[in-house]
Amino acid sequence: MPRAVLAPLFALIAAAVLAVGAPPAGAASAKVTIEVPQGKLKSVRLRHLPRGTRLALAVSVSSPLEIALVSEAQLKSKHPVALVRATLDRKLSFRLVVPASDNYYLVLDNRRGGTPVRVSATVSASRAKPGQKKGDGDFDQTRAAAAPRA
Repeated sequence: MPRAVLAPLFALIAAAVLAVGAPPAGAASAKVTIEVPQGKLKSVRLRHLPRGTRLALAVSVSSPLEIALVSEAQLKSKHPVALVRATLDRKLSFRLVVPASDNYYLVLDNRRGGTPVRVSATVSASRAKPGQKKGDGDFDQTRAAAAPRA
């Protein structure tokens, strides 16, 4: 699977989440804008996310595009399973808890598209507060919602 990896901004997120001496409930966020050419796919790598990291992503596109959030382990499997998979024509936001320590990829698929697509993605990552239990203000499942059409 060809991958154009845009890691510098998202590597910063992982580093901030893992930084020694950083507050446990600290958060980091980054925004990236990418153009995905007609008939191509690109991916954004989120490096070294530890299990339990809370992610919130917001993606907006200029025209229809398929997206998926997939772990590196799943990308290497014969039948990869995405944590989130959607076709969107405007905006999508979702949040989840990383189920396993790994690199993750936001895959932007424009192989069926007739024109280049401009994508803006914002990701926020944080760790749960010490002693915080699942369901106590933490994300306990993936939640996705498409924005209403204007």
